[in-house]
Amino acid sequence: MSPTLLLAILLATLLALGVNALPADNATAYFSGLEASLINNGLSGLWNVIVVANHTETGPDLINKLYSDDQFTIYAPNNAAWETSGLSQPPANGDLVSLLSYHIVQATLNSSTDIAPIRHHTIAFTELRSPTVDLPGDQTQVIVLETAVNATTGQDVNDGSVLVRGDNWNATSAGEQFVYENLHIQPVDKPSPLLKTLSQSGLAIAANLGANLAISAISSAGLNDTLSAECHGCTFFIPVNAAIDGAANFTGLGDDEKRNVLLNHVLNGSTIYSPDLSPGNAYITSAGMPLIYLADDQGKRFVSVGQYRASILRSDIPVSNGVVHLIDTLMIESQNNHDRADSAASSASSEAESRTTTTNVIGIGGTHAPTQTSSSATSSTATATSTQAESFALRRTMSGDVESVMKVSIIALVLGRLWI
Repeated sequence: MSPTLLLAILLATLLALGVNALPADNATAYFSGLEASLINNGLSGLWNVIVVANHTETGPDLINKLYSDDQFTIYAPNNAAWETSGLSQPPANGDLVSLLSYHIVQATLNSSTDIAPIRHHTIAFTELRSPTVDLPGDQTQVIVLETAVNATTGQDVNDGSVLVRGDNWNATSAGEQFVYENLHIQPVDKPSPLLKTLSQSGLAIAANLGANLAISAISSAGLNDTLSAECHGCTFFIPVNAAIDGAANFTGLGDDEKRNVLLNHVLNGSTIYSPDLSPGNAYITSAGMPLIYLADDQGKRFVSVGQYRASILRSDIPVSNGVVHLIDTLMIESQNNHDRADSAASSASSEAESRTTTTNVIGIGGTHAPTQTSSSATSSTATATSTQAESFALRRTMSGDVESVMKVSIIALVLGRLWI
């Protein structure tokens, strides 16, 4: 049976049920327009990835989301990026869908106005949900953004250039951001090494970033399972190697004291990114002691446990089960309060489970409080035509389940000429 005949049967069925079906020509026009827009802006490789992802089990659900009233920002690797990464002919599998998902943010981020300046971060929740993401509640994996800097002066370039920050990599904007209907599309110069970095726990990532001595200490203390497999949404303050080398008095502690010291560097049940860290705030560590966040007038940031204080050298390194912040000092606080630690972890986990932050952006323009995307970002979408607005209005008449089936079916026809 031909796809056209199948589509006609489905339309007739929906009409018989009294459902206002989404006109097929709207979907055709939307994705045809998206294809043309991407190709015209040197992003035919991304269109190819979308087409290939549509032939996977989970890809149609992701692609279906784009054709909606929601606003998205896509950090789109250009053609050279796909080629140099060996993905010019990508495999049709779940890993490709995960990679694509990590480049899609359900929010509007204007590259010129909404990205945090250097030494600050904008944290945006992507569409990535996968078995490798072990965060609480409905939270998805985040993408970390900041304004790009001039390589010579080290200052903001103030031209809408953006950095996407990873563990030991950066992707840089490659061309101006442009708008297609409900999509803000920012070309970048590489696809993130997502499958390498985000499948690793906080411990593995920290070891790769010059903190292997701290990870060895964690392993020797028997805390690998506690801080990896059992830590669902945690914040890790991990000392770099020089900090461990300079902590001679740590080696003389007993096993229980060493465990307490290391647990006093972890917040259990809370994934706290740098824009959410407010000066003077106290958090309870996994050993039950207060950890205080501080900042000075020069913008330097610190954490303190007991009498010890450590500078934050690098913040906001996303990992599969939380976030890593690298610090310059091992805080040798060996006291504990297990009841307080358990209570704090339970409270944090409960709060995180109930939060719905996936459509929020933290740190718009360098602010420190969680916020929705700014009005300046959303105003640029006013270029949509009245025809597009009518198309959106038609979509809103659909009922949820039938709408999803219908849209996925139409998308499959448009992209792959397969009935999925």
